Amino acid sequence: MWHFPLINPKQLFDLEHYADHVLEEIEEYRTAESKVEEAKEVVDVLHAAETLVRKYFERNPDVTFEEVRDGIIKKNKDRSYYDY
Repeated sequence: MWHFPLINPKQLFDLEHYADHVLEEIEEYRTAESKVEEAKEVVDVLHAAETLVRKYFERNPDVTFEEVRDGIIKKNKDRSYYDY
């Protein structure tokens, strides 16, 4: 289900650190100077966001990723965001 390996579990940063890293990667994407660099940075955004999501649910086991994801899909489907 995940695109990337989970980062070293010994890195015990707080969730704000991971959220800040997502923002840093977005800024690197915005300032990329070539299509190749832009492509790398947009995938880095995905990696940073995925790490934040995984760490969030790892630290909050009372709620599951799947139930939240399914709720978001339903909400967006109800808003006609999807073509199916």
